[in-house]
Amino acid sequence: MPPKFHQRFKIPISEEAARRRFINRVYNEIWDAFLGQFHSRGNFNVITRAVISHLGERYDRDCDRIAQATGDDFLKNLHAIEGLYDFLRGHQEQDELDCLVTNIIAQSEFDLSIRWEKGQFYSSGSPLLDDKAVNDVLGLLSNPAHAGAAQAFHKGLDHFLRSTKNPDLLSDVVNRMYEALEATAKVICKNNNDLTGNGEAFVSQLKLPDPYKRFLKEYIKYANDLHRHAADRGKPKSPPSRREVEAFMYLTGLFIRVALSKDS
Repeated sequence: MPPKFHQRFKIPISEEAARRRFINRVYNEIWDAFLGQFHSRGNFNVITRAVISHLGERYDRDCDRIAQATGDDFLKNLHAIEGLYDFLRGHQEQDELDCLVTNIIAQSEFDLSIRWEKGQFYSSGSPLLDDKAVNDVLGLLSNPAHAGAAQAFHKGLDHFLRSTKNPDLLSDVVNRMYEALEATAKVICKNNNDLTGNGEAFVSQLKLPDPYKRFLKEYIKYANDLHRHAADRGKPKSPPSRREVEAFMYLTGLFIRVALSKDS
């Protein structure tokens, strides 16, 4: 890909400025131009109401517009786009929206640490790890037998994305990822034990060498220690760093990938 304008002319662009430009492009290309085509079809208000409801806001036919409801809030705009995509399910306009979102992200002057995958935004990190420890895992968890693990994994990814604005969510990312692996272990071990009780059996069922038992033991200890610190009243503890939570998230994905891949 050729260098972008700001790169060619060495114009510094901060993350905040890049987010503002992203929101402006979303307004121009999606809330104005893309939605504008539905005015002539008579279903503009239906779509607007659906997206506003998706945001959990109150719809007012006379004054509410999606752009007004989302404003300059980065995460609200992402949430609203997901709502619009979901509303268009089964219609050809959904593919058009998918291309628009992909192009708008590609135009960003700064890595906004987001990716667009099948109608949902996720926080992005290493492309290789995202592919193997997130995308592959989402596919493996699409089996109805793993609905519990899929729900927890999706929630963890969602909270990781939103933690850029609310760091307090980082602890919950760890909890949700832990729940996802715990649910996976229950399926593999064919019981209802928690992960602490299933750890060694889980590794044995996967026919992995003994060092993996130690890896999993430390994984469990980290999550449980973090949970205990959060539960101790009168002992405030700062949330874990984004870097360590991202690593925990990828580690969860790798464990699940090993458990559910065909080679396991």
